Amino acid sequence: MKKITVIGDIMVEPPFMEQVARNGEYNFVPSFLPLKSLLKESDYIIGNLETPLAGEEAGYTDRIVSFNSPDSLVDALKELKIDVVSTVNNHCVDRDYAGLVRTLEVLDRNGIAHTGTYPEGFTGERIHYFTVGDTKVALIAYTYATNYDINGVFFEGERAKCINALRPLRNAYPLYKRMPQNFYDTIAYIEELLGRKMIWEETIKLKISMGLPVPVIDNLMDENEQDEYFKGVITDYNEARKNADIVLFYPHVGGQFNELPGKYTQRLMRKCSDLGFDAVFAAHSHTSQKAEYLSGMPCFYSMGNVSMSPGTFYSVSECLPEYGLAAHLYIDNKSISRVTFSIFKMVEENDEPLRVIPVHDLVNKLEGEKRAKLIADVASVYERVTGKVLPDEALCAEYDLV
Repeated sequence: MKKITVIGDIMVEPPFMEQVARNGEYNFVPSFLPLKSLLKESDYIIGNLETPLAGEEAGYTDRIVSFNSPDSLVDALKELKIDVVSTVNNHCVDRDYAGLVRTLEVLDRNGIAHTGTYPEGFTGERIHYFTVGDTKVALIAYTYATNYDINGVFFEGERAKCINALRPLRNAYPLYKRMPQNFYDTIAYIEELLGRKMIWEETIKLKISMGLPVPVIDNLMDENEQDEYFKGVITDYNEARKNADIVLFYPHVGGQFNELPGKYTQRLMRKCSDLGFDAVFAAHSHTSQKAEYLSGMPCFYSMGNVSMSPGTFYSVSECLPEYGLAAHLYIDNKSISRVTFSIFKMVEENDEPLRVIPVHDLVNKLEGEKRAKLIADVASVYERVTGKVLPDEALCAEYDLV
């Protein structure tokens, strides 16, 4: 029996960058090393690289929503033995086309496969195939956003084919509800005083100061638009199904800090189930969400974060964004025979850099109130994912998805 593991958003925000910086160098390995014990028995590991590797000259991450990480981040991916990453997400063009292409080049040099974004004129395989034992697996990745409203980057013509897109990446139908009108009036007033547009971080701080909700949920959609762009997924799926025993989908979709998946994501999952995918793993919402079987298809609506700093100013602590999921597929006789998941925590304390620690390892290091709090948090995450009560207080390395 073989084991495939899928994790969520690998990202480096300003707090994390500052924590690992030493004399102009950045060492991410110690932060990710505790996660290695959770992955050591996996035969193939899949993650979402939610940052470009555009080089120092392009400017490293200095804003919450405009990413560019040092190449040394790849050292941590290699230490974890991550085999392939999706590079298609809302941050993939934070450093424009040059950053997208350089990211792929850095991954290639380091022997880490990738899918979802491609250089202009690419004529190779857009579906990632790999083999575990005697089973051939296909991985397809798409995103529904590239932060056009923040970074202003948009590809047209042949260059548009560089990104696997689930929606128009400019002037798309809105997915989120509008804020109250006084929020937009206040923005207009402040921008007039500043003589410039407010950046995204400033608008989030304004939301918080006005007592408006930070979480957003993708409850709005244009069904015709969704169906039109899903045709690309259908084409890829049909091609993959001819060449692989198992076909996996890794979409970058969802709201933000929303514990429940929105209508857009739920409809997308149903379309994936109807099409015939063997399993789907989504990411983007920065918190874990439910997982279930849709007509026999394992479906994780949000894997949550792998390396998001709990100290990020706009984080919504109530949704426990510091807890992420690892989904495990056990492969036997060229099919999925068992699905489990693990829970890990992003920890920042004692002025140490962020560390990603499996909860069953972490609980043994804690006592008293901290231990009780960890167990209570894990019970909440488990109930959110499964809809069931945590069986007992013994935190496990893996839980069955049933």
